[in-house]
Amino acid sequence: MNTMNRVAIVTGAASGIGKAIAFSLSQSDHQVVIADLSESGAAVAEEINISGKKCVFHNVDVSIKGSVQEFVHQIDGQFGRIDILVNNAGIRPTNPFREMDFEDWDKVMKVNLYSSFYFCSAVLPIMERNRWGRIINISSLAAQQGSTGGHSHYAASKAGIVGLSKSLAREYGRSGITVNVVAPGWIDTPGWGGALDGKREQFAKKVPVGRIGRPEDVADAISFLASDNAEYITGITLPINGGLYIS
Repeated sequence: MNTMNRVAIVTGAASGIGKAIAFSLSQSDHQVVIADLSESGAAVAEEINISGKKCVFHNVDVSIKGSVQEFVHQIDGQFGRIDILVNNAGIRPTNPFREMDFEDWDKVMKVNLYSSFYFCSAVLPIMERNRWGRIINISSLAAQQGSTGGHSHYAASKAGIVGLSKSLAREYGRSGITVNVVAPGWIDTPGWGGALDGKREQFAKKVPVGRIGRPEDVADAISFLASDNAEYITGITLPINGGLYIS
């Protein structure tokens, strides 16, 4: 199948890793659909379209089941297919566990984990109908080694994504659908909130390959997992961390 005919949804693509994923998939001639609550996603879509590729932006609150279902129904109606889903949307607020209340925990779970469930639930019947699909869910180094500094809810949500993905890989493999996980380590994005400023060299020294990751490092791996070349790969968790954590 010509990849030009394939439709790829990328959540949380208004900046950082998600933006790089959207660009990478568009360069492979996929029709990219950005789903993000931030209106900055419109500027990303415009930038991709100016480059001669195809991208549209939809304002979607990924933490609300009804919004996700309505969005997926709209995209299926417009394009008649959804071939690739990248669940990238996520938040990482800082809350020491001793100060964390249910609302803190629940918000992270809804954005990071529940949204993956909502999108997978909505998209999988469409992929089954077309007998082809690629789902790539974004986890984190925090899911593999735990998290410090007040991110236990984040680590738990990202570990949940791994369990969900492995289960879906087993359940949908015979339908021509693969489900994989990418677990980034230290990637230079706005999500650091300025914590890297003036410290990039210090952090880089802790990474075996000698540098902090770039969003494109993650995006390139996802483009591969979304391709025909990865049809025999499913249920894996691919660490992209420069050797920072080796399991």
